[in-house]
Amino acid sequence: MTPALFLLACGAEVPAPDVAEVLLVTVDTLRGDRLGYVGHPEAKTPHLDALAESGRWFRHATTPLPRTTPALASLHTGLWPHHHGSREVGQPMTHGRTLAEALSDGGWRTLAVSAMRVAGPEHGFDRGFDHFSIDHDVRATMLTQQALKLLDAEVDRPTFLWVHYADPHFPYTPPEDGPLSPEAKGCRDLIADLENKRARRPLVYGNTEGRAQEALADCQQLYDAEVAAVDAAIGTLLEGWRSKRGTDGWVIFSADHGENQGEDGLFYEHGPNVHDASLNVPLVVSGPGVVPGRDDGVARLEDVVPTVLTFAGQAVPEQLDGEPLQPRLAGGEGGPSVAFAESGSALHHVLHDYVVSGRARHHCINGPRFSLCTDKKGKRRLYDHEVDPGQKTDVSAKHPEQIEALTKAAALWPPESARERTARTSRFKLVQKPRLQGGYTTMLFDLTAGETRDVSAEHPEVVAELTAALEEWGAPTPVQAEERSEEELEALRALGYVE
Repeated sequence: MTPALFLLACGAEVPAPDVAEVLLVTVDTLRGDRLGYVGHPEAKTPHLDALAESGRWFRHATTPLPRTTPALASLHTGLWPHHHGSREVGQPMTHGRTLAEALSDGGWRTLAVSAMRVAGPEHGFDRGFDHFSIDHDVRATMLTQQALKLLDAEVDRPTFLWVHYADPHFPYTPPEDGPLSPEAKGCRDLIADLENKRARRPLVYGNTEGRAQEALADCQQLYDAEVAAVDAAIGTLLEGWRSKRGTDGWVIFSADHGENQGEDGLFYEHGPNVHDASLNVPLVVSGPGVVPGRDDGVARLEDVVPTVLTFAGQAVPEQLDGEPLQPRLAGGEGGPSVAFAESGSALHHVLHDYVVSGRARHHCINGPRFSLCTDKKGKRRLYDHEVDPGQKTDVSAKHPEQIEALTKAAALWPPESARERTARTSRFKLVQKPRLQGGYTTMLFDLTAGETRDVSAEHPEVVAELTAALEEWGAPTPVQAEERSEEELEALRALGYVE
């Protein structure tokens, strides 16, 4: 099979290779700012740096929802989460045609290996793949070997291979024989306490006892060490890919989401807010017709499907939310100007910094000081989370007025429905955060200065423009929280999303 010609920004027709190949590499929980080619001084990522040097990398690439299942569903369907149906980790996608289905129908061989249980067949990710396997939380070196074995069979047709690595998901435990092996005693002790149940993950995520902040520098060293180990494994994958399949193909490298490491008060976790720590992801495309260099425009995970379909000479369906990046890959302009995203839910009920925390079985509505919580039996209790963050003492009898006020707020925000939303350009980011009394607080950040100061008053025209764009994108209908099965909960516990 010979893919059709594809058009570059300059208008020239460039012939595709006789046998095209696409390698899609994704890394779980990889921040967009912790790689050498981006400028992180502590990074040891020579293989990804070389890939970026040979291809085009997008500084402002984002995920549409910073949780694994929804993000990867967008990556594989080209649709926003409220269009493909997965809006929380572990929730299957229900709509859309996957990239593997489209390529398989076009005669491609389609292969995948995943190291994450929440990116598996039960969520729809096996659709269209000739081979799909999961080895949950396996080391990156082992996953690479599994992927390369799939390429041993000789076939005279195009090959699409997707490899999804689990590292550097928390807890950060890099291999001792990896490229980096820091002592990082503070973080290693914290992780040991979590594993031995001497500490609770959600209290660490919220820095309730101050331990997360104390261990931050050490944990960042371990994070960088895990990234270095993944880079080494990807280097082996790229070498094997090129030797087994030749060099006439495209390599796409990205992540499902990043990781908060203190930003917005969240540590070693991702999902319940839309800070760039979790929203910004790496994105590199390398291959025939790609002009090497850095692109500072907007790019999104949902743009991958139409881009690969264009590589393959297939028509891009009009209903996709993503746009082909081909003009930009050729060094030109075009493509999306705004990226949209919503947060996931604060699935741990003791995360009091969010209007709603927990899930259907056990959830809380959180005010500035008090939390009104409902357990799986429907029993309501009031907690003073300023002095009792672990929610041990019911103070309902002392504060009936708080129960009344929080009950009214709970009617406005059902479990898992209070989500942050954002519209982001390459410079500005509009963020809407749920308010306890209903509606949203709107803030605007100038990303050249970070996400610490609201500049709405200085740029009212930008606020108006991005607010309108966010409303046009659609206020997604509230998530209907459903209790997970024990099997689903076990998968989420393994990743620290629930206790």
